[in-house]
Amino acid sequence: MTQYTTGADQAYFEGLEAGEVRVQSCAGCGTVHWPAVFRCPECGSWEHKWKAVKPVGKVFSWTRTWHDFGAPKQLQPPFVTLVVTLDGVDHVRLLGTLDKPDEPVSIGQDVEGRIETFDFQGRKIPALIWSKV
Repeated sequence: MTQYTTGADQAYFEGLEAGEVRVQSCAGCGTVHWPAVFRCPECGSWEHKWKAVKPVGKVFSWTRTWHDFGAPKQLQPPFVTLVVTLDGVDHVRLLGTLDKPDEPVSIGQDVEGRIETFDFQGRKIPALIWSKV
C-alpha cells in the first residue's frame, strides 16, 4: 500500500486504493469518527475499526472553481467540488468532484460516488468522483 498520510486517515486512502470507501468507528463505543482520529474522544479507546460503506448520499455543499490551482490534469477548470453527506452514516461528509462540472447542481441532490485514480506530481492518487443520481 502507498503511504498517503501520516495521519489517522491512512486507512481511508488504503480503502480508496482497494476500490472501496471506508469510515472509522471506535472499537470501544462504536462512535463513528470523521475526520479520523487516533484516540476516541468519547471513550478514550485507541482501537478503531474501518468498515466499507456505499458511496451514496446528498450534496451538503458545493463550489465551482474557475481557476487552475495546480490540480491534476484530469481536473481542469471549471470543476465542481462537492461535500456529500453519506446516507446512513452519521457525522460523515466526504469531499470529491462532480463528474459533469457544466451541469447544474443543488444542495440536497442525490449523488453516487466512484473511485478514480489521478496522476499528480508523479504519484497516483485515488479520489472520489460523484455523479448525480
